Amino acid sequence: MNVPRVIAQRESKPHKGLRIGAPRNERARQSRQVICCSRPLLGLPKHGRNAKIRAGSEFIRRISAMFIFSLRTVVLAVAVSASSLSSAAPLSEQSELLCSPEGLMRLIPQFNVNGQFTIPNPNTDLQTFLSAQQGLSNAIDMILARENISQDPSNVGSLPSRPLIFASNWLSSEVGIETDGTNLTSPESGGKFGGYRVQSFLNGLTPVPLSQGSMYVIKQSNPTYPALVYPMPTSHPCVNRLVLAAGDTTGLWPTPTYALGRYQLDNNGLPMRDKPLSTYLIVNICLDLGKPAVINQESVLRPNAMIILALHWPCEGSVCADNGIGHQH
Repeated sequence: MNVPRVIAQRESKPHKGLRIGAPRNERARQSRQVICCSRPLLGLPKHGRNAKIRAGSEFIRRISAMFIFSLRTVVLAVAVSASSLSSAAPLSEQSELLCSPEGLMRLIPQFNVNGQFTIPNPNTDLQTFLSAQQGLSNAIDMILARENISQDPSNVGSLPSRPLIFASNWLSSEVGIETDGTNLTSPESGGKFGGYRVQSFLNGLTPVPLSQGSMYVIKQSNPTYPALVYPMPTSHPCVNRLVLAAGDTTGLWPTPTYALGRYQLDNNGLPMRDKPLSTYLIVNICLDLGKPAVINQESVLRPNAMIILALHWPCEGSVCADNGIGHQH
């Protein structure tokens, strides 16, 4: 009869920590407390205090890693955004040749005279001048076409507006002819077909104050503002298309008319590609279909056709000494 009692006692062996002599209600309450509080913390190993410390360290490590990853992601995103705003797609080696007079001499050998960048003289060598002017226009067209095909339109479209910077004083070499329908004459000084290192009609070019450098006006004494010039950026950072609107005639620049810019250099002579470029050469065709006249004390435009092929470049100081005045609008 004792055996079942012993077995029952073993089967009902109280949980460690319960007071055996306590009343039944007290033992039940203690049992519930032990069962409640003996559950391990979620996510922590069941190995006591050290395990909790290790788990806490692991939690902090994971949080730190997540923070560092997020920070790196933000920094990378900002860097990519800044890069997209400050620079266009990398140019090919041949495209880069447009970005300096030295490179242009390699692309168009007619500009290379004994290792110096030189504008051909149309009065002494008309064919070389025409070859240089026409060859440069066609070469720019071809390079722009390649850049337009190779680049992503979305990237080009998201670039900030960064037109070239233009100087105030200009010289030009040009050839041209005009007619009023009856007479055939030359717009150049002395009746020559060409003008070499003559004062360009672009003299006085200055930014329009309201435009923040996006448009230019030719400012002279009389008339005060004879023409406007708009440089239009392209997919090539060193090339701008140019639009001209003359205020006293119907003069304009049809395509192909381009301005070429050069990079600013840092102290080590390396190009700063995130800085605005300065114009070093303009190649253009000028078309005019009217000439101002005064009839019965009224200003009118009379029919007059003129075509000019020209190369313009900026000058400073004594270098601006010219050989007369070129064609005027």
